[in-house]
Amino acid sequence: MTRSVKDVIVIGLDGAMYYFIKRFAEEGLLPNVKKFIDDGVIAEAFPCPPTDTPTNWTTIATGASTGTHGVASFYMHIPGEPFELGQKLRSRGQLTKYCKAEYLWNLADRHGIPSLVLNYPACWPGNMRHGYVCLYTWSMPGTTPMVVSYPKEYSVTIKSQGVELVDGERLGLSSVRPVIAFRLVFKGGLIKEPASVELYAFDPDGSGYRLAVPRAREFEVVDSGRWSDWIPITLRIAKSGVQGAEGKEVKCIFKVKHVGMVEDGLKVATSELFTTEGWVDPSGLEEDVVKSSHYLDDELALMEPRKKVEYDIFGEEARFLTRQRLEALRIARMATYFKAKTRWRLCFLHYHIIDSVNHRFLGYLHREFPFYDEKKAEFAWKYLEESYRILDEFIGLILKTCTSEDTLTIVVSDHAALPAWRAINIRRVFIEEGLLTYRRSSDGYLVDWSGTKAFPWVEPLAVWVNLEGRDPQGIVKQKEYEEVREQVIDVLQGLRDPETGERVATMVLTREESVNIGWGDERTGDVVYFLRPPYTVWCGPLEDLLTYMATERHLGEDWVFRDQSRVTGIHGYYLPNDRIDRFSNSSIFMAKGPGVKRGVELKKPVRLMDVAPTISYILGIPPPRDSEGRILHEILL
Repeated sequence: MTRSVKDVIVIGLDGAMYYFIKRFAEEGLLPNVKKFIDDGVIAEAFPCPPTDTPTNWTTIATGASTGTHGVASFYMHIPGEPFELGQKLRSRGQLTKYCKAEYLWNLADRHGIPSLVLNYPACWPGNMRHGYVCLYTWSMPGTTPMVVSYPKEYSVTIKSQGVELVDGERLGLSSVRPVIAFRLVFKGGLIKEPASVELYAFDPDGSGYRLAVPRAREFEVVDSGRWSDWIPITLRIAKSGVQGAEGKEVKCIFKVKHVGMVEDGLKVATSELFTTEGWVDPSGLEEDVVKSSHYLDDELALMEPRKKVEYDIFGEEARFLTRQRLEALRIARMATYFKAKTRWRLCFLHYHIIDSVNHRFLGYLHREFPFYDEKKAEFAWKYLEESYRILDEFIGLILKTCTSEDTLTIVVSDHAALPAWRAINIRRVFIEEGLLTYRRSSDGYLVDWSGTKAFPWVEPLAVWVNLEGRDPQGIVKQKEYEEVREQVIDVLQGLRDPETGERVATMVLTREESVNIGWGDERTGDVVYFLRPPYTVWCGPLEDLLTYMATERHLGEDWVFRDQSRVTGIHGYYLPNDRIDRFSNSSIFMAKGPGVKRGVELKKPVRLMDVAPTISYILGIPPPRDSEGRILHEILL
C-alpha cells in the first residue's frame, strides 16, 4: 500500500466541529466534503488537553501528548522564569526551540522527503534541508509580518496637499492636460516611520485619468480599473505584536489602481503592503510567493457575492467572509506554487475561519444562552452555514490543485467549541482566599509577589504555587507546598455558581495526577483544572488572560460570575469529550486515498496523537521520535 501513495497532504481546519461537518454534508451544503466522506473515512477525534490551538496542532504534527511535547496553550511558563515572562511572550510555544518532541516533517526531511508547512500554528523555523515553512495569516514570534498595511483608498486632487502639476512632455507623457504628480504615503499600523512613493496621473485624450508608475527607464501606464504591476518600497516596522520584528527595515511590494473620479482628480486604491523577507524558511522565496499567489485575475470574481446563495449577510461580517474566501484561494495557490517549485511529498496546511466564527456566534445557536433570540439565532445559523460553505470551497480547491489519485488526504481539526457565557473573575476568587495580592504601580495593578502564595494562570487553566527556591520571587517554603496546593484544590473544587449552586470545575488535578490525561511535565502547573461549560474565564479583553496584572474591573467589582455575550464559544477550558446539547469540543478526522477504506464512519473516536504515526506508516518511515499515538489500521484496507 505504501508504494501507491505518492504524497500526503494534511488539511487543517481550525475549530471545525464533527457535528456540523456531518450535518451540513448530509444536508447538501458541503458537496466537496460529502464526496470526501463517501470516498474515504470519517471519525470523531479527541484532542489533547488543553483543547486549544498551539497544543493540538503540535500534537497532530508530532504524535505526542502535551506533557511530552510541552506546548501547553498560548502562554507557556517554564519553571525558574519570572511568571510575568511567560505571559508577555504569547505564542512562543509555536517556535520549534520550545517544542520537546520531533515534528513529522523533520523526520521526513531526514528520509529525503520534501515537505511544505503552510500557515501552520507550530513550526518556526522549519530547520529542513529539503522542505519549506511558509507563514501567512498566522504569525510567529520573531518573524517578519507578511502584511504591514491593508488595502486603502486615497483621493488625489489638484488641491490635495503634496500634489503638484508638472509638464508631461518633460516626463515623456503626452497629455492634453497637465500631469498630476503625487505621493502615496504609507503610515500607521505596523509602519514605524512614514514611507512614500511618487506616482503620476494624466489624461491623454480627455476621456479620463490613467496612472503612470515610474519604472527603471520608462513609465508603466495603468488604465482605470486595472491593477498596476508590483511597486517596491522600503520601510521600518513598528511594534507589531510579533516579538522581535520591531524596528526592522524591510523591503515591501504593493499594487495600485485608479478606482474612480472625484472633482479635479481621481480616487486611487492600494493593495496590501507585503514584506518580501522573513516569513519563509529557508528565506529567499517570499517575493516570488506573493507574486505567484496574490492579485491574479480570478480574485476579482471571487470577491463578488455568489448569485446562487441568498447572501443577506452584511457589514463587517460580510467583509470577514469575503476576506476568508480570498485567503482560502491564496493558500491553495501558495501550496500549488510550492508543489511546482519544490515537489513536496508531505504538506501540512492550516485554515482558521471556523474557530473565529465559533468564538463569536456559537452561543446564539443554543436556546439556553441568556442572550438568545430568534433573529440573532437565524443570523448566526446563516453565518455559520456560509462559513462552512467557504470551508467546503477551500477543501475543493486544495483537492483540485494539490492532489492526485496517488495522494493520501487527511482533513483534521484541532478542537471544536461549546457555548459559553458565565464568566469567572479568577483573580477575585484567589484574592478572597488570601492566595493572591496586587499592588498599584505606574503601570496599573501588578502582582505583589511578596504576598502571593498561588498564581492563577489562564491558557492553560493552571495554578502555580509561588515556591521558594524554584520561582524567582517565591515565598512558599517547600514544607508548606502541599498545604498551599491542597488549599488551591479545595478552592477550585468548592467553587459553585451562586445562582444555581452547581460546581464550576469538572476536574481538578495535581501535576502528578495529570499524567493520566497526557500532561504532567515540568511545564504543567502545580494544579490544573477544567471548567464545566458554559463557564469561562475569558470574555474578550486580552487583560483577562494576563493575570500578572489587573484592572479596576478585576479588583473593584464585587462579583464572581456574570453573563457575557462578547465571546460565545470557548474550547480551551473544557475537556476534549465535553458536550452541550448537539455541540461537542472534539475534533473532526477524515481520510481518503490509496489503501484507505471508502464510505466508512468509525464507531469509536480516534485521537489526534494518531495522525502522525499513521502518516509515517503509510509513507514507509518510522514514526516521529516522541510519538505516543497508534497507527489507525482500522481506516486501511
